[in-house]
Amino acid sequence: MRSRTVLGVTAVAAAATFCVVQDRITAEGARRYVALQREALAGRGSRVTIEEVMQPAIDRSVRDGLLAAGGVVIVGGLVAWRRR
Repeated sequence: MRSRTVLGVTAVAAAATFCVVQDRITAEGARRYVALQREALAGRGSRVTIEEVMQPAIDRSVRDGLLAAGGVVIVGGLVAWRRR
């Protein structure tokens, strides 16, 4: 496999990795929001806004997605560098 091909595959893998990580963490935030709202409606907690719960989840999802994608780029870059 040529280094150019490795870099192309790496770019696709990094994008997919970012999307998967971002999606999982955002979904976790949504589940947390629903749980907190259910507790509030049952009288066992205080009401929260979606922004209070989702904004930190979205921030974390982007940060963690970029870190994971960056790891993929580093590994792919090293593989491409070794093939030159």
